[in-house]
Amino acid sequence: MKIDNINVILLHEHPKYLDAAATLLNNQWKRSFSARAHSLNRSCKDLPDSLLLLEEDPEGTKIVIGHSRLTRVLEDDNGCWIESVVIAENRRNKGYGKYLMTETEEYAKKLNFSTAYLSTHDQQGFYEHLGYVYCEPVSSISFHKIGLMKYSTFPVVKHNFENIHQANHEMQQKETNIFPPPPPPPPISRAHGTCMKSTLEKYWMKKTLY
Repeated sequence: MKIDNINVILLHEHPKYLDAAATLLNNQWKRSFSARAHSLNRSCKDLPDSLLLLEEDPEGTKIVIGHSRLTRVLEDDNGCWIESVVIAENRRNKGYGKYLMTETEEYAKKLNFSTAYLSTHDQQGFYEHLGYVYCEPVSSISFHKIGLMKYSTFPVVKHNFENIHQANHEMQQKETNIFPPPPPPPPISRAHGTCMKSTLEKYWMKKTLY
């Protein structure tokens, strides 16, 4: 996983970089440091797992300049979910993002995932360039949110999640029959339309890995 002074590592194998990873993520998406660190601390080989892009400076110090996270997908047993992809601001537009995504996909293939899914608000062009295409929404699953489970129990977990989704859907239908729908929101002016769309709209994408 090395190219010159750049390499990708797994956080669960190198926990000493956890604080640096939390800082990198919080620079992009604001969150309390303790909550971020707690989330990263759940990284494990059974997923979810964080991948870190390290750069070694001339003095031999390794700096975290990129992060991605891999977990499972509810709707596809052979699919994985890639999220929280970020490159340090002063390292962007230098090919590091593409390199990190390539290494993340290679790791996913080693775990026998055949399809990678993700979502984005404003980086569709970047992911299209990497071979991703638009798809229907899917749901990611973090095992640690429901206990530290073995992969062998995943079919049971998936079944339970599907039951919950179905129950929520039926409840929403009942509520719709009881209460009238809310009035539509006021139209967005042309001056703000483009900005609002890029901020609020989410795009789901996928790529066949093999």
